[in-house]
Amino acid sequence: MRVRRRTSLIAVLATGLALTACGSGSDGSGASDGVALNVGYIDTSINGVGLISVANDLDLWNKAGVKVNLTPFTSGPAQIQAMAAGSLDVGFIGAGATWMPASGQAVVIAPSEATYGDFLLASPDSGAKTVADLKGKRVGVPDGGSGEMILSLALDKAGLSESDITRVPLDPPAVVSAFVSGQIDVAAIFSPLSDQITESVPDAVVLANNRDFPETTFLGSWVASPQAAKGKTDALQRFLKVYIEANDFRKANPGETVQLAAAASGAPAEQLQGQVDNLEWYTSDEILADNSSGSTHERFAALQKLFVKLGRLDAETPVEQWVDVDLFAKAKGGAA
Repeated sequence: MRVRRRTSLIAVLATGLALTACGSGSDGSGASDGVALNVGYIDTSINGVGLISVANDLDLWNKAGVKVNLTPFTSGPAQIQAMAAGSLDVGFIGAGATWMPASGQAVVIAPSEATYGDFLLASPDSGAKTVADLKGKRVGVPDGGSGEMILSLALDKAGLSESDITRVPLDPPAVVSAFVSGQIDVAAIFSPLSDQITESVPDAVVLANNRDFPETTFLGSWVASPQAAKGKTDALQRFLKVYIEANDFRKANPGETVQLAAAASGAPAEQLQGQVDNLEWYTSDEILADNSSGSTHERFAALQKLFVKLGRLDAETPVEQWVDVDLFAKAKGGAA
């Protein structure tokens, strides 16, 4: 496998520090006609660091005339907080943080992927074979995020409610240790932590997975701060041109994307590959078609309904208010 590397970029990324990708100006400040943009990403997510490492490797920021300051984060909500503080223009969030743009804290500018890495896993000692067997069981679940989402969907489908289980709220890594040590019967957890569980307990029983609920797609997305969405539309369109080219590259070259992301972040390649195995990247043509047909809005509307049920949102708001499909269309029309 051929993996191109720009050593200076990868070295900076690997340290976990912010990276400034410059244009061709001799003073290192970037091309004179470039626009400045502060972009965040999750450095352990193939959907975050993978896309960024591809964009760096292909020199797409220079191509689009973007003087970009790249900053790694550990989660989507942390990026939304940085947006509120005025230090971030664009960031990546997983499906579990989608309630934040739905509440007006950011604007979705591009869906990134559909994820299928969320699981309800039962200990073989629990005796649980189906979701209906959850009644009375101790279920470890992180508060917020996709773990509680998959749990809610599964309980609804089985005709159960949270009052039928013993909910054990835990930090994500603690779900793994509690499951392996037998402190909980069932884990509601996401990849790569679900992979850690099945590696340690290979006969764990899969009670439910995202694929069991096709009516609710767990979409990750790239979002812009409300301020950037109003005042930096040209810069956002340039970012989306970078996204379009990097996205189509990773779709066509998942193995090379994994290697680039592993080199850039220091995350194990097998862990990143495990994430790839549990997701679907849409091509940019597919995203444009889904945006035009209304499918993108329908998918985010389904997530919003779930967040209202979970109490993350008080009420639904029109999806068009927080999912912008026009910027993507303009960027795609101008993409090479």
